[in-house]
Amino acid sequence: MQFSFEKKHNGSLYLQYTLIFLFVSFFVYGTYLITGHSLIWRLDGAQQHLPLLQEYQHFLRSFLHHPLQQVPQWSWKLGIGGDLFQIYSYYVLGDFFSYLTLLFPASKIVFAYQFLIVLRLYCAGIAFCFFASHFKLSHSVIITGALIYIFNAFLLYSNVAQPFFTIPFIIFPLLIIALERVLQGLSVWPLIFVFCWMLFNNFYFAYMLGIGAAIFLVLRYLLYYRKKIHLFKTFFKLSFCTLISLGLTAIVLVPEIFAVQNSTRSDGVFANGLTLYPLYYYLALPSQLINGGNRGFYFWSALGFASIVFFAIVYILAKWRHYPLLASVFVLGGIMLLFPLFGAFFNGFMAPSNRWTLMLALPFSFACCILITNTPKISSKTMHLFRNTLFAYSIFIICCYYFQNDEKIFIPLLFLFVTYRTLVFYSRHKVAKTAHAFLIVVLLNVILNAVYFEAPYNGGYSNEMLPFGSYEKLIKHRYAGLNNNLKTTNTYRVSTISSNYYLGSGFHMYNTLPSNTNSVSSYYSLQNKNIGTFANIMQNSQFEANIPLGQLDDRTILNNFFGVRYLFTQINQANDKKIPAGYTLDKVSSLISDANQKSSQSQQTQRYRSNYAFPLIYWQDSAFSSSTYSKMSPTQKERSLATGVYLNTKTIKSLKKASVSHDVQNVDYQLISSRGNFVSSRDIQRKDSNESYLIILKNPAAYKNSELHLEFSDIKYTPEKLKNQLELEQQAHHSSSTNSTLTLNDSLSYYQNLRYHILQGTPDSSFSLTVASPITSGTIKQPKQNELSFYKTVKNSVLNMGYFASLPTNLTLTPSKIGNYHFKLKITAEKINNNYFAEVKKIQKNRLKELKFSRNKVSGNIITSRSGVITSSIPYSKGWTATDNGTPVHVLKTNNAFVGFKLKPGKHHIILSYQTPGLKLGWYISLVSVLLVLTYVFFKSIKKDLVNCILNK
Repeated sequence: MQFSFEKKHNGSLYLQYTLIFLFVSFFVYGTYLITGHSLIWRLDGAQQHLPLLQEYQHFLRSFLHHPLQQVPQWSWKLGIGGDLFQIYSYYVLGDFFSYLTLLFPASKIVFAYQFLIVLRLYCAGIAFCFFASHFKLSHSVIITGALIYIFNAFLLYSNVAQPFFTIPFIIFPLLIIALERVLQGLSVWPLIFVFCWMLFNNFYFAYMLGIGAAIFLVLRYLLYYRKKIHLFKTFFKLSFCTLISLGLTAIVLVPEIFAVQNSTRSDGVFANGLTLYPLYYYLALPSQLINGGNRGFYFWSALGFASIVFFAIVYILAKWRHYPLLASVFVLGGIMLLFPLFGAFFNGFMAPSNRWTLMLALPFSFACCILITNTPKISSKTMHLFRNTLFAYSIFIICCYYFQNDEKIFIPLLFLFVTYRTLVFYSRHKVAKTAHAFLIVVLLNVILNAVYFEAPYNGGYSNEMLPFGSYEKLIKHRYAGLNNNLKTTNTYRVSTISSNYYLGSGFHMYNTLPSNTNSVSSYYSLQNKNIGTFANIMQNSQFEANIPLGQLDDRTILNNFFGVRYLFTQINQANDKKIPAGYTLDKVSSLISDANQKSSQSQQTQRYRSNYAFPLIYWQDSAFSSSTYSKMSPTQKERSLATGVYLNTKTIKSLKKASVSHDVQNVDYQLISSRGNFVSSRDIQRKDSNESYLIILKNPAAYKNSELHLEFSDIKYTPEKLKNQLELEQQAHHSSSTNSTLTLNDSLSYYQNLRYHILQGTPDSSFSLTVASPITSGTIKQPKQNELSFYKTVKNSVLNMGYFASLPTNLTLTPSKIGNYHFKLKITAEKINNNYFAEVKKIQKNRLKELKFSRNKVSGNIITSRSGVITSSIPYSKGWTATDNGTPVHVLKTNNAFVGFKLKPGKHHIILSYQTPGLKLGWYISLVSVLLVLTYVFFKSIKKDLVNCILNK
């Protein structure tokens, strides 16, 4: 089938599509609404997309009223502070649908957010209809293809979870059309427009779609145009489009490149260290193709198309001479799905995430259109091929079901046979108009897939949505009203206790937008690399690339350093007794008593206050040398935050040399197995899944008013081979049933263990070490390689067991899995005493006074008697500049991650200003590109007028 760019009147096509989309949407989105759920995902939706859209709407309205005002580039509400322009450009700036929020009042932003979710999906279907209308296809066939294109597992999930993931489904068909126009010698301007949209929308998907476009061009040229077009002339046109588009969008693209290079994700392990995927991935992959109700995306291989796609693929491969491009794409796509390196390549050389499969939706759906159109012409030989492949495919899926027990495959499997019977009927009877029958089959298929995907039974997706009104209630009663009387200021921050603040429905309060308070925790795809560096130097066990600080593991000095003045906790929740030192109960909400008078079930929010929060910006006169700092333990480095500053410079000659505090003491201990044996942490051979270990502290009463830290280093875990694990578990099964009068079912036990291990990817390098104290439990976790963006290599970590007036006598250590463990363990008692509190009071006295905040700027005054360093907890970025009494000063990186600079004695007026790195450069490039385009259009217009003038004469 060939592209045709003849003008067509497709009004009736879009009208029919609209009506059918509304019908299907009644079931797709109605499932949420009928069961009382909103379209707000409790994680990214409620934490990132909706709050940022709300803030962006406010900014747009402010900008329209005051268009000459300075554009905000820094926000103090992005965790401990972050680049607002970079966050906006990733999530909302390039999403044209965000600007439609201006049509809604601010009070209706929650409705607008959900309306735009539906509108984006509708437009993705429109894009497919526009694409397919360039071929000789009936309207019913095109609409069927559109339903397959947009109602798949990928979009059933991401259209709601991450709404901007829908935009590539709109752009990609338009991109292919625009490329084809250039190949056919038509205008390049549509391609420039699509390229600009693609680049402006989101750099991540632009990178992905750009690779997809390159693959299309190479295949299209080799298979169709090799002898039909002038290669260098076409290459020049494509290069011109690319360069102009890159230039025009540089104002957004350049800052995004800077942000990615300086983000916590930049040091990720390629493909998470995988050469091949785990066995369970290959077992599940064939069924993933048609399992539209599937929610367990293994490595983001989220296919889940209508069942007809299976036959479309078989048909195209069987007729590869007629459809070489589609056949090549299917073969190439199949190969790429088999190896992690391709997923990592499309994911920016990081985790092996197969989000690139979104681009397979277009050829798959188009192949279905071809199959439906050609059904009356299908030969008996092809039908035999359909029958045989259907039989083999079904047997494989059924066998995998026996192993994986995924009941959601039954609806797709049923429609696989329904589709086959429809193909048989219309191929035998040679009926010319088959499209309506297939439209009905696909319509029912996608509706049932969606209902099964979303219904709140058996783990349906709607269980992950916030109930109606929950988001508004969350914003209004985030801290049970205890934050309402707090002063709105950027001078201090708030936090919660780890794993304590439960708000229901699996909701995690990673971000606090919108709120009158600034929080420590933040959850965004782009995080300042320096914050991650600091978290890892302090060996914060809660570090994640997307959430670098978390709640700082409730470590007292880290909370103080980041200016956490208030902590919120809930009674009768985890860690409600794990209160850092110096935080005292300040205010409580009304007690909600349990209806059955069980005090352990009562609910109440508590607010704790500390008078020892560090100022945002302060002066210190003591500094640590690199040699001294490098020898410190993580706890000593934490303690040193109050005694001096560490500068990432070679010399500190003008400063007083800081010394290591003696308030960090090592605690002797013994490690004893639950079997009564003394063991060494450097060689724990765990053969029994029930075995745990007791850490007995020696002379605990000697350590008063201390925070107890467990410093793990050089962690290594070697899993047992699968065969050995199965044997050990069979032995454990026998030993636990020695007194049973019933005959042991060894076969069932072996099968259950085998099934569990294969589905878990055993043997793998993941593990966890959990330590429990009388008031808390903490875990060091090595994630599985399938956790994609949350994967990290864990070698060192510190666990905070809480603050004690006198240390407990023992702790319990429990590894998660059978295998061999090796680690070095040092236990330290960090004294939080009058000596520390005096140092904090000195820091508070030396704060930058008369602090004033304005857009992208903070200023203040200070008088110093000797040379020192302005220190802060403002994340370092090359975008920060500083002046002292109007004179520019060199900004340094203090304590490995934060803004600071040296200061001489005297009276100082300090101004810190911020500009997004790369924004000015991007602006200049875009401006030059606009001028070049206008010049090109101008001279081309003059040339055209001259030619017309000559011809007329």
